[in-house]
Amino acid sequence: MSIPSQKVSSSNKQIYQRLKQAIDLNLRRQIFIAACDDLCLRDCLASRLQAELAAEGADSISRPYPIDYPRFVSLELDVSDPNPWDSIAAWLTQHPPPRNGGSYSRLPGFQILGAEHLTRHSPAVQWSFLSHLRDIEANLQMCESTLLLWVSRPWLSSIEQSAPEFWQWRTGVFEFEGEPTPAKGDFGHSEDFGHSSDFGNLRDNGDSGDYGDKLLKYLKSSEESSIPDSPPIPDSPSPIPDSPSPIPDSPSPIPDSPSPIPDSEPATTDSKSVELADLVLAAASQELEAEDNSASEDNFLPLQTLQYIALLQEHECCSESLALAYHSLGNYYRDRILSGDASVQNLTIAIRAIEQVIAYLELDDNSQENRPLTEECARLISQLTQNLTQYAEESHSLPPISDLINDLGTFYWMLSRDRTQHNAADPVSCLERSIALYLEGLNRTDADSAPETRVRLNKNLGIASADLARYQDKTENLQQAVAAYQQALLDLDPAAEPQQYAAAQNNLATAYWNLAQDGQPIVYLKSAIAAYTQALCCYSPDREPLNYAGVQNNLGTACWNLAQHEPSELLLVRAIDAYREALKYRTRELVPAAAAATYNNLGTAYWHLANQFQQKQTRTESLQQAITAYEAALDIAGKLDRSQLTFDTLAARNNLGLAHYQIATDRDFAANKAAQTSHLEAALHHQLQVCAEWGQHLNDKGLTYGDKLNLQAPPNSQVADSRQTALSYIVKTIRAFYSECGLQGQNLALSKVPGDLLPEILRRL
Repeated sequence: MSIPSQKVSSSNKQIYQRLKQAIDLNLRRQIFIAACDDLCLRDCLASRLQAELAAEGADSISRPYPIDYPRFVSLELDVSDPNPWDSIAAWLTQHPPPRNGGSYSRLPGFQILGAEHLTRHSPAVQWSFLSHLRDIEANLQMCESTLLLWVSRPWLSSIEQSAPEFWQWRTGVFEFEGEPTPAKGDFGHSEDFGHSSDFGNLRDNGDSGDYGDKLLKYLKSSEESSIPDSPPIPDSPSPIPDSPSPIPDSPSPIPDSPSPIPDSEPATTDSKSVELADLVLAAASQELEAEDNSASEDNFLPLQTLQYIALLQEHECCSESLALAYHSLGNYYRDRILSGDASVQNLTIAIRAIEQVIAYLELDDNSQENRPLTEECARLISQLTQNLTQYAEESHSLPPISDLINDLGTFYWMLSRDRTQHNAADPVSCLERSIALYLEGLNRTDADSAPETRVRLNKNLGIASADLARYQDKTENLQQAVAAYQQALLDLDPAAEPQQYAAAQNNLATAYWNLAQDGQPIVYLKSAIAAYTQALCCYSPDREPLNYAGVQNNLGTACWNLAQHEPSELLLVRAIDAYREALKYRTRELVPAAAAATYNNLGTAYWHLANQFQQKQTRTESLQQAITAYEAALDIAGKLDRSQLTFDTLAARNNLGLAHYQIATDRDFAANKAAQTSHLEAALHHQLQVCAEWGQHLNDKGLTYGDKLNLQAPPNSQVADSRQTALSYIVKTIRAFYSECGLQGQNLALSKVPGDLLPEILRRL
């Protein structure tokens, strides 16, 4: 196999080496995903990977199969039927593994290429690909060795959201740097779209020409003008599907599907239509500029739809035809959002288009005069419709209005969470609009409506309400979230839909947990524990290890929290068991930040168990367990950026020092002087680190918090108080050195204190 020539950056070389080393382990059922937008770079890396693995396999003395049987195979995805499992099965049928000593040898590894071609096919084909990925468990026999799937970044996001079964089985994800390959030839693959907050501004681009004028001329061309050829518009997809809500470590569920809403009620006025046309024109203009005046055919698809809409409006066609046309336009941008390009621009256009669909559906067709079309107009519409065939085939029947309203509500929810500089929308108003839409969608459902529609609307209502509780009326909005989740659970069958049922129970428990922080903690925490327990009944640790571990972590926190209000050794033991169960799957290799947080929680639970309920030897053992857990949490946290952490490392280090101090000063531990001194030295070491960091915060005036974590910097008075507290712990530990080890011990302790702290320490001593 010839290896394409491509300059590879040092960062990509490191990522490639990690990927190759992971494959070299040759373990069973390794599922890797490699994301690379630069197709030339991808081809280079894939070819090199196959060549190097083949060469190493040929040189291996312990190779378990003949030298002519490949170790690693590259397969191209069949875009007409994008089923990677069928591709692997077909290859194995043509190349059956040789027998080795009466048994079959291990299967080769497979890398699947060509997923980028799916962007040129209909959403139906794309959803088919995701559906095949979701069937991973039925095809695991073919994954006894290694599967490497090459995708672009938008597909990486789509797989995580829409193929959770495949995502849960992944062993690792490797993201390579590189610019998206421009859309040309068969690929038609350009994912690098610009963003703009000024959607209506058509800019002059100097010598390149005014793209805005070009697009306007195209749309307003005479009836005799020719319509450029373009590939068929992708199929109009069915309503956005549910996907399990991510399991949060702290209460904050996420809607099932992406969908937002407009600032005002939908209307079919000319101003609304003109506004939407301006948004589409601005978006297409920016993409033409980004492509250096080499227009992709895909850019003309929304423009043709606009021309089609203009003709329908000019000849006063029936409202259903206009609703179908606007639905096609909305689906075009909705497809982009689902593929990962959820920019403010795309969300805004999708919102405006769906608003128009709803507005036209609510018009009384009988009040309109539907004029017959002229022969020439009918010819133009027919020609446009041929270019829009695939959308039209899917759009000949619109989804129920409650599904449209759900999508609209979810688009507004997505706008509320967008924190980019291009988003000028107020998150509170977006969330309020989203909630109003979900409620309206529920009002439009009845006994004959599909249960899944009510479930989707209620779950999304709960998520949006919980989000709004962060900004205003916390108790009221959380209670609305609880009611919505409870209603969704009434329509869910845990036996038929265990994942959705478990996700809803987890989100319900999270809402209860948040309510408990403001009042009636015992009642709400008991409800949270019951809901987390129900969620665990439906999550399988084998199929969904991270979701299962997330709920176990949340259950442990709820039990620990309840033990602070109703002191109970059994509750703390239950919390410890839950944290330990979570850590079986929340490993530092797979999810280091989550593992660190759970280790910190485990250390705190052990510390409280030792100090509240236990005596003598048992107490010492629990403190030792707390030390081990805190050390693991800090070790993992030290390798991560602070922005990835969800717990206070200073508090964890302070608790670690305190646990060492408590063991060293325990009367039953005094006989072992060597161990006692070791624990005192460890306590002093951690306390000095805490004091030094608080001192640094004070010197920086809180810039560490404000600049690095984007959090409000703690006031100088708070930092100063924390530093004084840390100093008091240091003084207590030095006194313990003197008490337990005499003057020699005190001198040993003072020798470890930095010179700038000695004057303060000596004054206190």
